[in-house]
Amino acid sequence: MGTKEMIEKIIKEASEESERLISEARENGNKKYRDAVKEIELQKRRFIELEERKGVADKERITRAANRDARKSRWKTKEEAAKKVLHLALEQITAVKTDGFMDYSYPSILAGLIKKSAISIAGDIDTMEQGPGQEQELEVILSEDDAASSSVDHEMLTELEDEISRDSGVNVRLSLSDERIKSVGGVIIRRKDGTVVVNNMFEQRMARLSSSLREEIEKRLFVER
Repeated sequence: MGTKEMIEKIIKEASEESERLISEARENGNKKYRDAVKEIELQKRRFIELEERKGVADKERITRAANRDARKSRWKTKEEAAKKVLHLALEQITAVKTDGFMDYSYPSILAGLIKKSAISIAGDIDTMEQGPGQEQELEVILSEDDAASSSVDHEMLTELEDEISRDSGVNVRLSLSDERIKSVGGVIIRRKDGTVVVNNMFEQRMARLSSSLREEIEKRLFVER
């Protein structure tokens, strides 16, 4: 083989090898490109999924915040309504003192509270503590206004003593205390020794009724329609 043929052969083989290398490089490049595209698509899907989850999380967070604000607003509205109702009810006590309530005069309302309170205390008295013929002395505490207006007098207390003693089975004696309570009205009954007290001032009675009042307001204001 002459030099010319040898060079031509070398060139040919080199060309063939070059073509092979170029083909491999092209194939590797295409594979890398395809892999890169797949990776980009994968990252894009992950990003979309992440954003969707984030969107759901944000939506849930916003919903929770809205529900929390709604509950807070509802509670505030209910509390404000209850306070207004209680305030109006206490304001109307003044009219009750003058005009009575339904067929009951204000003194008769106080008499009923005294009797109820005294019987409650008498019912808590230990029978062993109560000796034969022994009396239980109870004090009646009034507001300044009720004491000044003589809404409760000694004649009323004497009549109530007989009723309470008969109904409770305990000999009870009632007396007006010199102590006065700042209140719109009502009574406090306590044993002379101070061991048992029943507070039936109107503010206290309203406070005890406030839970049921709030439930009623809840029904009226927030009933499902």
